[in-house]
Amino acid sequence: MYRSVTEEEISKRLNRFQNKLTAHEVDGAIIVQKTDLYYLSGTDQDAHLWVPASGRPLLMVRKSMARAQEDSPIETVVPLPGLSHLPELIRQHAGEPPKQIGLEMDVIPVNRYLTYQRLFPEKEMVDVSSLIRETRMIKSAYEISCITKAALMADNTYEKIPGFLREAETEIDLTYRIEAFYRSQGHPGVVPTRGFNHEALYGQIMSGERAATPSNSAGPTGGKGLGPFFSRGAALERIGRNEPILVDYAANVNGYISDLTRIFSIGKLKETLTHAHEVALGIQDTLSQEGGPGVRAETLYDLALKIVKEAGLSSGFMGYPDPVPFVGHGVGLELDELPIIGRGSNTILAEGMVIALEPKFVFPGQGVVGIENTFVVTKTGMKKLNKFPDAIMIC
Repeated sequence: MYRSVTEEEISKRLNRFQNKLTAHEVDGAIIVQKTDLYYLSGTDQDAHLWVPASGRPLLMVRKSMARAQEDSPIETVVPLPGLSHLPELIRQHAGEPPKQIGLEMDVIPVNRYLTYQRLFPEKEMVDVSSLIRETRMIKSAYEISCITKAALMADNTYEKIPGFLREAETEIDLTYRIEAFYRSQGHPGVVPTRGFNHEALYGQIMSGERAATPSNSAGPTGGKGLGPFFSRGAALERIGRNEPILVDYAANVNGYISDLTRIFSIGKLKETLTHAHEVALGIQDTLSQEGGPGVRAETLYDLALKIVKEAGLSSGFMGYPDPVPFVGHGVGLELDELPIIGRGSNTILAEGMVIALEPKFVFPGQGVVGIENTFVVTKTGMKKLNKFPDAIMIC
């Protein structure tokens, strides 16, 4: 039987989430968002997962029942003919109706929320999105092994990029060559995110001054994109000589993401750009050395700002003209997980967190330089998972 996540792994995840439900006095939670559902049940089928604060979970499946039973180690899996059957199925399973129902209020649509209110009258609906995100923030050995494999996938792909650049004429040319290789290595072709209205495919590729074009991207970089309908990332324009080519393409193995950014160039870059790139490398190295269990996330962000100020590069750090207030973010089943290494982040780093550090500089009229690698927090500090060289690669 094909099953990517073991019963023991799912049981540990459920126990951790149930402990949080109990601590916050929530009777149980209905999990429907695909990533959360997969994390807690081992399947991404169209289903609802009822997780009581204590006791066995109930997986109610609309489609496909056969695939859900094949994929998931959850003991009780039943058909869900329609949403109207939810209250009775939960009551039969639990023995008595819950007084409180937790929902992923950061992602479920309002009309679905109103449906749940109608189905469960006089029940208190509470937001458990932070509880499940905090549960997912600490990775297991299995999850770290998947992310480590994703880092290797990214390294192997980036080794091919100099050859792809010799053949590619435009930014779009380069994207399909890299994406085709990624797919050949088992990449599913998507990089899930939690943010509303934030689509992500493989990542972003941009070159020269176009990389400094402002956009709606949630990250520090923009790109010209293909038009007002998708206004960031790669464009149809030709890749030029002596300009930075930014490749920010995430790998994905068994649903787990490793984020990686490197700068390539056909010919040498200006000294201002190479100097800023070296500063970015210094920020990455300092943060990874200072980071570790017990360190507050905002402390690392403040340290990055201090290094940037001393280098005289505050303008353009993490975006221009609208810099983002972070220098790193968690990765896992989604690209934008906790913790955030940014302003106001009170999260204390702990063993098992996986973080992408991405100090970058945007120079209007010239382009973008910087770095991104995926790190895992260990007992002794932060361990870099990517092995591809950090330096600008001249092709």
